[in-house]
Amino acid sequence: MKAWDLHCDTLSELRYAEQAGKPKSFEKSDLQLDLEKLKKGGYGLQCMAAFINLARQAEGEDPVVAALEQIDIFHRIVEKYAADVAPVYTAADIEKNAAAGKISLMLTIEEGGCCKGSLAVLRQFYALGARMMTFTWNHENELASPNVAPGNAHDIWPCQPDTEHGLKEKGVAFLAEMERLHMTADVSHLSDKGFWDVVSYAKRPFAASHSNCRALSPHCRNLTDEMIRAMAEHGCIAGLNYCAGFVDNQPDPKACRSTAARIAKHAAHFKQVGGLSMIALGSDFDGIENGLEMKNCGELGLLADALRREGFTEDEAEAIFWGNAKRFFTANL
Repeated sequence: MKAWDLHCDTLSELRYAEQAGKPKSFEKSDLQLDLEKLKKGGYGLQCMAAFINLARQAEGEDPVVAALEQIDIFHRIVEKYAADVAPVYTAADIEKNAAAGKISLMLTIEEGGCCKGSLAVLRQFYALGARMMTFTWNHENELASPNVAPGNAHDIWPCQPDTEHGLKEKGVAFLAEMERLHMTADVSHLSDKGFWDVVSYAKRPFAASHSNCRALSPHCRNLTDEMIRAMAEHGCIAGLNYCAGFVDNQPDPKACRSTAARIAKHAAHFKQVGGLSMIALGSDFDGIENGLEMKNCGELGLLADALRREGFTEDEAEAIFWGNAKRFFTANL
């Protein structure tokens, strides 16, 4: 079965390895996602995020440089492994790459603060290939507030959603420009208030690239049923996140486990509340650790089996694995 994944943090891990003087190969490595594992997992498309941690500014890191260095890694990958992968910039590229038997790689950005509030910088990231971007990660920026309380970014329970601080004026302007460019707005990590601001202002479908159902796992990074219904009504898409803290609901965060069966239950809840057509994959590989049954992208068959056991038909499982994402990007790039 083909697979299309809306989010991974592999580019940042490759960058960290280079900075440490111990570069890793994208062809085969100890990462959760690399070319060998993508082939084993049957991937057709992988979104690769340039992830920026704004807290590293205190150590002298420029977020624009951090983003550009990861974008450089992305382009080096597609050049070095051109026989196996190809970039996606337009909807036509999806079909072209598939016809050539190549895995499509789509550049995305996780942390809109790397634009430093400049629409010109946003446009340059688009010119370099970025086709989806979150407004925030876990830090407030010029665009919006994230859905974590100050000092509580890495705690699972409790994790109170931010219902007061949403999109700022520049965030609204960025949403409009992203829609003009056909760069998908990504609401993962965004505050509850920010989510509803996007619903209010958006003219085009948007995504939650790696978010699950809050009804099953109460982490504030997950989507409420009301959010799920709103996304479904707007033709949006949500990627199932494999992070244990977003999958499980144990009282002790350290006891949380990410199993294929539990992820399949999130898929079933998405289907019940918002319908099948909004469900996709959003692993968060290379940004998650501990408690994972699927330890890398080559083990995705475990989720396919779990979806079948959960009652999904073969056609429904294929829609979740790749069909819904293909339709979404074909319509929105």
